[in-house]
Amino acid sequence: MENEQTRNLIVIKDRKTLDLEGITKLDSFDSKEFLLDTTLGFLHVTGQDLELGNMNMEKGLITIKGMIDSVSFMNKGKTATSKENIFSKLFK
Repeated sequence: MENEQTRNLIVIKDRKTLDLEGITKLDSFDSKEFLLDTTLGFLHVTGQDLELGNMNMEKGLITIKGMIDSVSFMNKGKTATSKENIFSKLFK
């Protein structure tokens, strides 16, 4: 049986609501992108008018609202480099 602590679940509803499960840390977010650490690596979410909805870090649950453009995983082995690239884009 699957361990609740390692399970990742992504549900996108009409590109307006993103429900996530398996989140270990919310690294950063603004109205255009979210960077989250999950049990399977970093998750990068981009969009427009993004905002944090419900959050329960004990259960690893987060809801993001707004217009969702993309959701992509970054491999655990590449997180430092990928994370630096994202932050360099944020602070140009």
